[in-house]
Amino acid sequence: MRDEQYGDNPALTELRRTLDGGLARMRLDKKALAVRARLGRTTVSQAFQSDGPVPSAQTVAVLARVLKLPAAELLTLQRDAAGVGGGGGGEHSGPGRPIGE
Repeated sequence: MRDEQYGDNPALTELRRTLDGGLARMRLDKKALAVRARLGRTTVSQAFQSDGPVPSAQTVAVLARVLKLPAAELLTLQRDAAGVGGGGGGEHSGPGRPIGE
């Protein structure tokens, strides 16, 4: 099922919705979040961007800490969104096909 705001990657959709919820709960804007997280504004903006790439595990971990969200859950969503760890949800990157294929 395709989500109009976040795309057709369910794990990425849930990751971004959770981050959005944390941002609202903390009453921060993305610029203030970037400062608190000591991340670039572009990095933070892309983590929330509906058509942006899957944020890195490091970015997700830092955002989870600053937003007081469950890091383990968000990192699982990040791995699934990126297609790492057998969770599916994302396309693999790099040449060739996964061993399972």
